Amino acid sequence: MYSIANATDIPVSSLTYAIKGQKLLERYGYVAWTGRNHDRVTGCGYKITVRGDAQKARQILLENGIKLAQTSSSQRRGGRP
Repeated sequence: MYSIANATDIPVSSLTYAIKGQKLLERYGYVAWTGRNHDRVTGCGYKITVRGDAQKARQILLENGIKLAQTSSSQRRGGRP
């Protein structure tokens, strides 16, 4: 079981991208897991939860073609992009 302390949620556009992104980040040494994003109002609503440098993790995902989900302005203000 993973501790969720110091973990960041990264919303993705589909379950497929969540699983691919998780496997990619694990190859880079991150602790990552996928799950439902219950904060999403529209779309599939999946996320990758990652421990470690979240900005670097996002960069790795984008550089490898993982499509991130758009977040609403209210989600961004909540402190967890």
